[in-house]
Order: sequence, then structure tokens, then C-alpha cells
Amino acid sequence: MSEVYYYAQANIACTCILGLILVKINHGIDRQISTITIRRMIWVMIGYFLSDAVWVLFYGGIFQSTRSGIYIITIIPYIFILGCAYCWFIYCELIQQNKNILSRKGVIRSSLPMLLAVLLIIFGSFRGIVFYFDENSRLQYGPLYAFLMLVPIGYMVLSSIKAFIRAYTQERYLDHSMYFVIGIFPILPIGCGILQAIFVDIPIMCYGATLAVLLVYITSLETLISMDSLTQVNNRHQMQRYLMKKMKTPTPGLSLYLMIIDVDHFKEINDTYGHLEGDKALIRVATAMKEACQAHRNRFFVSRFGGDEFIIIAETEYKGEVNWLSDKIRSSVKLLNDKAGSPYELSVCVGIAEYDYSSPVPIPSLIARADTDLYHMKHSRA
Repeated sequence: MSEVYYYAQANIACTCILGLILVKINHGIDRQISTITIRRMIWVMIGYFLSDAVWVLFYGGIFQSTRSGIYIITIIPYIFILGCAYCWFIYCELIQQNKNILSRKGVIRSSLPMLLAVLLIIFGSFRGIVFYFDENSRLQYGPLYAFLMLVPIGYMVLSSIKAFIRAYTQERYLDHSMYFVIGIFPILPIGCGILQAIFVDIPIMCYGATLAVLLVYITSLETLISMDSLTQVNNRHQMQRYLMKKMKTPTPGLSLYLMIIDVDHFKEINDTYGHLEGDKALIRVATAMKEACQAHRNRFFVSRFGGDEFIIIAETEYKGEVNWLSDKIRSSVKLLNDKAGSPYELSVCVGIAEYDYSSPVPIPSLIARADTDLYHMKHSRA
């Protein structure tokens, strides 16, 4: 009997941990749809832990139930597992910028495997094809149990594969740590789920799932800290960390450049049209930079340096490519501003400095060189 109580207590302890994470999420300022989705997943996971705790009390003989009742009590945790896997899949799609996942077609297509699995477990369990209880009231798995578990595993594995691909192809204006966490996330719940299926009386699944959620939560906090909330590019701290790494480890065949981008007459835009319009101008500039950097993805790192200044860390084979990027950014800024129908002209100046690995300098000195080039460009256009 002590094993039964230990199993239930483990699920309740994990519920308390997830409850603390929910409190932190609810008190945070992040209200993105992805955050709402992960919050829903945690609620569903709490439902699984509590229903699993109730199940073991009945399964272990602490509470008594009819045969139909014990089947229902056993079915409920499996439904919660399916719900957790589905919420995780939606969360991963949102993190990876899949804008169609919440469309009517996207929801129907993504939820169909889960709905079919729910029907299978509800109608199949009573027929013994998913699971059944033998003459000793021990849980046994039916012929379609493996098929049922392929659905939540499929959701997580598909998310993992897409995340790893994204981590190696995504533009460098986003930090990749979140993609790697999404990629490795399924290892804990899937591995622990397999062990749980083998050792039914040991609370393995709840620990693995809780650790996985903690890892995602901590990483999402780090990503939030490293991201500029307005323009959705890396912030100054993240840029310095990335640049320091590149200064220490050069990429063979590529030269390292720092590009500083400054918005022309930004103070006048703020003074004349208000700070809200100034924010929109900064977002357009950041969008233009991201679009311009699409050509070479991992070789460009976009960040906001502060105020109306942005910095791009670029690795290219020759300087002409950096000059091309500079021209592309300026033309993209103008194009986006014209499309928005803004009542003012929006333009930027770009200063460029190459890092010399044979004569290394600190980050402030490299930025100062780019600033000098920026100053000359501004005065040449005056």
C-alpha cells in the first residue's frame, strides 16, 4: 500500500510545481498566444497528474469501484495525455511562426489524430483492444495500445524534427536555444512514458513531464530576456554575447563585419507624430532588416542596439556583400514605409566596420569604427 500512496504523492507534488509555474506565467506581462497555449498545456498536464493520482488509489485498492468505473478512471488520464501532446504541438507551431495553425483548416487537420485517438480509447478500451484488466485486476495492454500511444508520440516527434531543422536554418535575428529545447523536449516524456508503461506502479511519467516543462519555462524566460520586446529582434546584451563569441572563433573563409543602422530624423518623427508612430517606424526598420537578411540566414545576426540604432553582425566572403545588404535594407525601409502610407519619409544610414582577427580590438572600439563610417555617410548625404 505504501507504493500506492507514494505514487499519488508524487503526482500531487508535480502538480504543485506546475501550479507555481502557472502563477509565474499569470503574473508575467507576456500575453502572446504561444504563452496562452503553454499555459493551457500545463492545466491539461495538471489534470493528467491529478487523474493519475486518483487512478492509482482505485487501482491499488484504496478506494473501491465497479468494473465499468475503473475502466472510466483509467481512460481519463490517457485523454489528458493526448491533450498535453496536442497543446505542445500547437505551442511548437506558434513558436516556429506557423500562422496557419490556428486557422479553421489548421485546427481541424492538427486535431484530427487526437480526436480519433480519443474515440479509440473510449470505445476500444471496454472491448479490450486498447487495455483490459485480467482476472487478478491487473492492467494489461491490448493489441491497439501501441497504435494509441503513437498519436501523442507522433505529435511530439514531429515537433522535435521541425524544431531541429528550424534551429539550423532559422535567421540569426532569433536566438536558437528555444528551438533546441523544443527539439529535445520529447526525450523526457517519451522515455519516461515508455518506462511508465513497463513499470506501471512507479510514478515515472510525472517526473519526466514536469522536468520537461521546467526546461521549457526557464528557456522561454531566457529568450524573453534576450529579445527586444518592441521589434522582436535580439537585444543589446544578446548582440554583445554573440559578437564576443564570433570574435573568438572565426568562421573559415568568412570575414566578420559590424553594421550599425541609424534611423534618420527619428526625433522629429517622435516630436511631430508621437511616440506610438515612432515605435511603428522602428518596427518597420527591424522588419526591413530581417527581410534583407533572409538571403543568407545564419550568417546575419540582427539586434537592436538602443533607441533608434540597430546592429547587424555579418559574416561574408567579401565586403561587396555587406554593401549590397546595406543598400537592400535602405530600399526595404522605404518600400515598407510607402506601403504603410506613413505621413513622413523614413530612411536609414548604415555604418560598416570590419573586424581584423590579426589586430583584435574590444567591442566598443569596433562599434566606434562603424559609428565613424555612419557619421561620414550622414554628412555625405547632407
